[in-house]
Amino acid sequence: MKPLISALTLTAAVSSAASANIVYTQNFDSMGSANQQIVGSGVLNAQGVIGGLDGLWQAARISGSGTSALTATSNDGSSNSGGIFNYAQPNTDPDRALGSLASGSTAPAFGVALVNNTGSALDTITISFDAMMFRSSTTNVNKLVFAYGFSTGTATLTSFLSSTGMTVDTRGDVVGGAPVATNGAVNPATTTLVTFTLSSVDWADGATLFLRWADFNEVGNDAGLAIDNFSLTAVPTPGALALLGLAGLVARRRRCPA
Repeated sequence: MKPLISALTLTAAVSSAASANIVYTQNFDSMGSANQQIVGSGVLNAQGVIGGLDGLWQAARISGSGTSALTATSNDGSSNSGGIFNYAQPNTDPDRALGSLASGSTAPAFGVALVNNTGSALDTITISFDAMMFRSSTTNVNKLVFAYGFSTGTATLTSFLSSTGMTVDTRGDVVGGAPVATNGAVNPATTTLVTFTLSSVDWADGATLFLRWADFNEVGNDAGLAIDNFSLTAVPTPGALALLGLAGLVARRRRCPA
């Protein structure tokens, strides 16, 4: 079967003729408590769309000896296998989170691809999410390494999870807690709110923004880390916003009676 990856376009929130922005949110609850297939994943760096979501989120094995297709496995933090996880506590709880755990067979990455279709370049991107730990590590503090990039660079819709053309930004990392020699599920899972802003970026009209969280196999048993309650807001460059305001003013004047 061919990978279910296509040009994925996010509908922009356009509030008026003088304001165009993008607002996107994802709480991952639509995955439910079932395992979700990631069709097209398996061999190294092959990306697949994560089932149960909105078609915008993908995952891949970026290192490791495994070759089988990945699954977003429903789990509460008790599993020590490498892969992508559909986390919740208890496992049947409807409040889900998207995460991963790295091993020798599977060091995964996951992320989202969003298209700017507002009609103008966007300059400032604010990102917020809950960084969570469902399982502790044994030796090192583990983290999911955050990076971003644009389709105007070298990253593509089918390669951004492994592309070297992404910009690493530690502000978006998911950082686990202190190692525990006899590691296991962390219940309740720890939660830290992460909020940061990408300023003076050039998200061109029609271009795709890629966001990635990459997991790497550490010494000892790895942590199960995740994100939840993700939100993104992107606004235009000041110049583009001024032009939109001028266009709106001209339109209003033309509608006024003589």
